[in-house]
Amino acid sequence: MKQIRNLFWVLGLFLMACQPTAAPVAQTDTDEPAAPVAGGVLAEGRIVPLQFTNLAFQTGGVVAEILVAEGDAVQVGDPLIQLEDTDVQLALAQAQARLNSALGGVSAAEAQLSAAQARVATAELLVQSAEAQLTLIQAGPRPEEVEAAEKNIAAAEAGVLQASGQRAVALTVSNAQIEAARAQVAAAQADYTAVSDAYNTITTTCFTTPEGNEVCPLLGPTEESTRQQLRVAELSLAAAQAALDQLVAGPTAAQQYAASGGVGVATAQQGAAEAQLALLQAGASPEQIRQVEVGVEQARLGIAQAEAAVVQAEAGVVQAQAAVTTAEAAVAQTEAVLGRLVLTAVQAGTVSQINIEVGELASPGVPVVTVADFSQWLVETTDLTELDVAKIEVGGQVQVQVDAIPGETLQGTVTKIGQTAALSQGDVVYQVTLALDPAPNLPLRWGMTVFVEVE
Repeated sequence: MKQIRNLFWVLGLFLMACQPTAAPVAQTDTDEPAAPVAGGVLAEGRIVPLQFTNLAFQTGGVVAEILVAEGDAVQVGDPLIQLEDTDVQLALAQAQARLNSALGGVSAAEAQLSAAQARVATAELLVQSAEAQLTLIQAGPRPEEVEAAEKNIAAAEAGVLQASGQRAVALTVSNAQIEAARAQVAAAQADYTAVSDAYNTITTTCFTTPEGNEVCPLLGPTEESTRQQLRVAELSLAAAQAALDQLVAGPTAAQQYAASGGVGVATAQQGAAEAQLALLQAGASPEQIRQVEVGVEQARLGIAQAEAAVVQAEAGVVQAQAAVTTAEAAVAQTEAVLGRLVLTAVQAGTVSQINIEVGELASPGVPVVTVADFSQWLVETTDLTELDVAKIEVGGQVQVQVDAIPGETLQGTVTKIGQTAALSQGDVVYQVTLALDPAPNLPLRWGMTVFVEVE
């Protein structure tokens, strides 16, 4: 092709030389372009935009909505195509629910820690009280001591009443609790049914190709994700049912024992307070003094036990916070997956081509949208040989003729010379990029063939 064009240029020069000399005439805007300068470089090329990007999804899926049309102007970050995200939205809701549950676990663990720390303070007060009682017994009864012992008895009686009330609360299961648990079971059952139906749809959505092969397009990542969701829903349903069964069955023997134990402790404290008053009134015997000393030792042991409970509660807080971190990571990961289901523009420009339709399956890495910047036109040569490229410099001026627009000559500038060779019809060629001067009145299009003369 290049040889043919060169032949036409030479033929044109020959015909012009054979024309008789005529008086010069004025040049007008409608005159044909001048013949090429001897020693110039000729090449073919094609028109390309200033910049363009072929966009593809990072993950596959079915196209739910195309948000732009060819010819629309877009900015960086504008959404272009949306894939179906029902399953991912469900996964996000579940991950958020697990995060909320983990946050609740942190609150519960922190409440247990506060309670354990309060028990330490209480145990320390009990030690101080026991030591004070021992001092009083050893010193003999005094009116104020007798009064203090009587107050201890009154406090212990109040403790018995309080423990009895707490036992009644602990051993009573209300209808509201049972109904709430049943509602949890129903909700878990509905969630499980929805996910199970979705999974069945995925595994049964198949068709037979003309070649007789059965194709199930939803198998793969979608099926695996839904199968995991189904497992989570199944475990949630089992947990809800177990909680309901426990409420219906009533308090366990261990719960009953624990509730009754509080009453027993309070009753014992009341008896101890009454015994202490009797000791004060009767005077202390060696055995009684020893008994109070044992009470001091037990109170100190209570401090050790309460401090151990604080350590255990602190470990529970750390564990609950770790669960929150895991749940937050799951939410962030699911949100990232959701974000990859929306294809967005990475450059400002015009949507030049859309290669997919709603309902089609988008494959990862396969371009589906092209966005181009048509603010300036470039030319990329296609047949500039190694013999000619050495004659060209960046910044050199060029004349360009467009095959589709005869009679028009455009001006341009060499902006880039390729460093790597390619083969074209057996010739070693180099690609040279030219920047065209603005030509707003010409209907230039991407891919048009042009003929370039480099001075």
